[in-house]
Amino acid sequence: MKKRVFGFAALLVLFAVGCNGGRTGGSESTLHLALIPSTDPGKIVRESQPLVNYLEKETGSRVELVVPTNYAAVVEAIANDRVDIAYLGGFTFAQASRRAGVRPLVQRERDRDFHSVFITQPRSGINSLADLKGHTFAFGDVNSTSGHLMPAYYMRAASVDPGVLTKALYTGGHDATALAVANGKVDAGAMDELVFANMMKSGKITADQVKVFYTTPAFFDYVWAARKGLDPKLSEGFAAAFLKLDASNPEGKVLLDLLNATKYMRAEDSSYDKLRQAAREEGLLQ
Repeated sequence: MKKRVFGFAALLVLFAVGCNGGRTGGSESTLHLALIPSTDPGKIVRESQPLVNYLEKETGSRVELVVPTNYAAVVEAIANDRVDIAYLGGFTFAQASRRAGVRPLVQRERDRDFHSVFITQPRSGINSLADLKGHTFAFGDVNSTSGHLMPAYYMRAASVDPGVLTKALYTGGHDATALAVANGKVDAGAMDELVFANMMKSGKITADQVKVFYTTPAFFDYVWAARKGLDPKLSEGFAAAFLKLDASNPEGKVLLDLLNATKYMRAEDSSYDKLRQAAREEGLLQ
């Protein structure tokens, strides 16, 4: 099968020509998907082809998937009907739902109990949020839930020195934050707990380079969401494909492992009300 997974250049093309999900001239509909670049976009592109193949088989639609270089581009795409379904973080979902009424579809079970981890070098002397005063700090993308919004929210709640927040570096991604800390470019940073665990497991960072010194309380995070005007048959077929995944089935197990999931569940808009309130308190959402 010819690959239909694209990067940022293809996203620009979609922006230019618009989205025609479910409205193609032939018998085959097309679903345009976009994913936020929670890690390196190229890596996401390479690893997404098995998912694209599975979704095409289950939905009967041609699937085109893009991964831009920042979170805001995905919000713009789904808010302007340039993609049909997007994989969003909790905060980008809140933005897109406010702007364009996007509808949550499915999410991993673990996305209902997600955390950010705060990391530093083992010999930095930083062992708590209070110890951050006078140190450099990194967030990921400004629109990231676990890489910015919720860490900043809990930092303010703990009365962390405001200078740490105002002077913080934005690396653009969770993996970049981890490497910035590991390589000593910043003293500490906050990131997605799963990206941290995967980087430790793969050896991209090690216990000699980084340690976790704080973990946030749980919050709702990642979710697949559909644009408001998408044909319900297409969105339901997409959701059903994820809900069908079963770890007891060999194919399902491979995909679930790829997606860092054990199972998928229906997502509800109201689950993000607390996150919306945190965003308002941070001045990030009206």
